[in-house]
Amino acid sequence: MIIAGAGSAGKEALAVLLLKNTPQQDIVFFDTGSKAPDRIWDKYPVLKTDEAVKACLIQNPFFCVAIGQSRLRERLFNRLLALGGVPASIIAPNAFSISPLPENGTIVQPGAVISYDVTIGTSCIIHANATIGHKVTIGDFVNISPLVSIVGPCHIGPHCFIGSGSVILPHLKIGKHVLIPAGSIVSRDLKDYETYETPF
Repeated sequence: MIIAGAGSAGKEALAVLLLKNTPQQDIVFFDTGSKAPDRIWDKYPVLKTDEAVKACLIQNPFFCVAIGQSRLRERLFNRLLALGGVPASIIAPNAFSISPLPENGTIVQPGAVISYDVTIGTSCIIHANATIGHKVTIGDFVNISPLVSIVGPCHIGPHCFIGSGSVILPHLKIGKHVLIPAGSIVSRDLKDYETYETPF
């Protein structure tokens, strides 16, 4: 599998794959950044060109993008699709979900809990110990930080960032590209591109 992104999120995705006993030789990274190393932890090669990625995808077509910034994540996701890649999700073995989890490039970190009738969009990142209640719809490229609690039912639009420890109360509609700072308690609908401010 190719993990796109050799930064913190990529290393966290790698750790989840190792928890699942994925063979070391089946894991490579892709990162064209100027500061990208040649190897992660001196073991896992970092590919830096589309040509190298194409050659790798012939052997193993699966990829997942592990980059926090959602617009960059979307661009890399589409780039790897165009190169012939097949999105695969990385799900921690101790995550718990009643809902079926899609093979769409989503990352679910350890301790996450997902209730029933939850729909998760393409290439989302659900961080450690987040809780997603029943009948929640999550759009594409959403980032749900550690210890977030989304109390269902509600709708989260694409490209939202939900900061650590935030609570989203039920029956709300969160628009696209919404920023919810850490520790927020969201009790109203949020418009597209809004940054939530906690009322005082």
